[in-house]
Amino acid sequence: MANTLSKFFNRLFGAQQGTPVISPPQAAPEIVAAPKAAEPVEKAASEPLIAVHQAEPVLAPDTPANNTANTEKLIAWKPVLPVESLFFDWIMGYPGEGGNVETEQTVMQALYKLLASDLNDAVIVPRVPSVIPQLLNSLRSKTISAGDLSRQIVKDVVLVGEVINTVNSALYNPADRINSLEKAVMILGEEGLRLVIAKVAFRPIINLNAGQFTRRAAPHIWAQSEKCAVACHTLARDMAPFHAFLTGLMKNVGLIIAFRLLDQTCEHGKFKYSPAFQPIFSSVAATLSYRIAQRWEFPEHVILALQQQAGGRKAIEWSPLGHLLHTADLISKMRLLVNHSQLNSSDKKLRLGLNPAEVSCFDLLNEIQLYDTTGVQQHPEAQT
Repeated sequence: MANTLSKFFNRLFGAQQGTPVISPPQAAPEIVAAPKAAEPVEKAASEPLIAVHQAEPVLAPDTPANNTANTEKLIAWKPVLPVESLFFDWIMGYPGEGGNVETEQTVMQALYKLLASDLNDAVIVPRVPSVIPQLLNSLRSKTISAGDLSRQIVKDVVLVGEVINTVNSALYNPADRINSLEKAVMILGEEGLRLVIAKVAFRPIINLNAGQFTRRAAPHIWAQSEKCAVACHTLARDMAPFHAFLTGLMKNVGLIIAFRLLDQTCEHGKFKYSPAFQPIFSSVAATLSYRIAQRWEFPEHVILALQQQAGGRKAIEWSPLGHLLHTADLISKMRLLVNHSQLNSSDKKLRLGLNPAEVSCFDLLNEIQLYDTTGVQQHPEAQT
């Protein structure tokens, strides 16, 4: 199955054979033992003993996409508002309320054990619909017509729906609704079709039977993934927009897996967590995303961009795509928090430090809904 996905994503990216891939860190993750029973939990709750696993960034070999030695050093945007913690509390469905050291240790040790594995048995790899590789091959043909592509797309009901929905979305904003598949294919073009195909391939990762944590968080995570991908595509500038789009989609794959692990680790759908828990949990989730990208043989500059989101002990030498992903991720989180009344849209602090293009993207994300959540198991308290 892993080989099937590797071939699929090579077609999706148009990656060249023999493209080097960054090797994962070899050091085993550090695990701190849970507190002894004799120690009062209340006393330790203010300073949870969670081991911080932050992989130091591994720079890829000098390539045009990654070599920043001769360019201006990229500085990561830091929002004035606590966007990351607010977003985490929101997708959890409740604030941490202090923290339970024993539960936090149990969760983190399970995550570290997952990171130390080869991910073959731990990760459910979605099956790629059979029509998708055929379509990707067809898109490379200069002679294939819109009618030929339509006849291939019609074999997959999900793809038909996504093509029609996308071409009628605010992204394309047609004067009248388009119901003809052939006309929709002509309007979308190669780039638009690849975006739709990418979405169809990623959706099964979210659409999983799971416990309370994932049911509550998955719709929000999917909505943020779509907006992050659109933001990456919009702000790509000198980078390949489609590569940027897929990098945005890939960002939250590890987070979904981490939430599924919460379902397996915590018997109850709620536990107290400290302020220190969120950044460490998110860092490990980001590491999972880049490890999975390695397993799927993504291009090296995409893997590096994902790896940089996990942070590290040293200052990050941002690659252009990594810097873009960092900003797009925060912008998309802010957009969802505003749309769900977790932040005030008129708060001037929201846009402090963003350049005009990024401010425009933040505003644009309010209108664009490239994906819907059809087929995603919803929770009554987590509608998008």
